[in-house]
Amino acid sequence: MTALPADMLDLPLTPPPGGQVLHQSARATVVWGDCRDPQVIARMPDWYDLLCTDPPYGVNWRSGHGKNFDRIVGDDGSVDWPAVLAEWVGQDGTYSRGLREKRHVYVFGYTPDQLAGPLRLGGTAELAWDKCMTGMGDLTLPWGPAHEPITFGAHVKRPSNRDSGSGRLSARLRQGSVIRFPRPNSGSVTRHSTEKPWQLLAQLIESSTVRGDLVVDPCGGSGSTAVAAVLEGRRAFTVEIDRRNAELIVERVRAAERIADLIDAA
Repeated sequence: MTALPADMLDLPLTPPPGGQVLHQSARATVVWGDCRDPQVIARMPDWYDLLCTDPPYGVNWRSGHGKNFDRIVGDDGSVDWPAVLAEWVGQDGTYSRGLREKRHVYVFGYTPDQLAGPLRLGGTAELAWDKCMTGMGDLTLPWGPAHEPITFGAHVKRPSNRDSGSGRLSARLRQGSVIRFPRPNSGSVTRHSTEKPWQLLAQLIESSTVRGDLVVDPCGGSGSTAVAAVLEGRRAFTVEIDRRNAELIVERVRAAERIADLIDAA
C-alpha cells in the first residue's frame, strides 16, 4: 500500500461506505471506516474469538495541552455504543455470526450493567485499570480519578443459556480485578488523546485467547489492541473512523508484525 502524502492527511476525510482496507496480512487487517456502518459491520469476520475495544465515552473530551488532538468522533454522547457493540458480537437472534459462543469481551469505560443486556453476556466482572497516577477530574472534589473501568463478560447467544448461568465459569486464568499499568503521561501522549499502553491490552488478550485466535476491535483508536494482538501471536481485525489514526494503526501494526516475524524465526 502506498502511504498518503502528509498534506492529504490534513484534509477532513470521511471514510467511504463499507470502509477501505488499508492493510491486510496473515496477522492483521486494518479498515478505515465507521464501525456503525452496516457495510463495515458486514466485513466483520464471523465466529471470531475476542472483542476488545475502547469506545468513546460521550464526554466530548479535547486536549488542552497543545497536542492539537481533534475531538474523538462519536464522543459527543449521541451514539448508543452498547447498541453498536451489540451488532459486533452478533445481532440478537443470530447464533453463528459475530463473536464465538462463550468467548470474551473487554470494553473500556462501561460497567457490566450497561453492557450485559445488549452484548448478551452470561457472566460479567468489573475490572479496574489502575493508571498509577491521578488525573485531573473534577477539581472541586478531594479525590482525583486514578482508574478506568473495564467490563469483562462471556458472550452467550441464547437467552435460555444465559438464564441458566452458562458462561459464568469462563476465565482461562483467574486473576485479580485490578490491573496496574502506568498510563502515558502528558509529555508522552503524542499519538492519540486516549492511547492505552499496549502491555495492558496484551494482558487482557493473553488471559482470554490462545495463539492464532482472532481479536476484533471496532474502535481502533491508536491501534494498541491490534499491536498487542500481533505481538502476542494472535490475529487482529480493527476498524478506525479517523483517517490519521487509521494510518497510525497501519504503521504500528506493520512494526509489530516485523517484531512478531523475528520472534517466530528465532
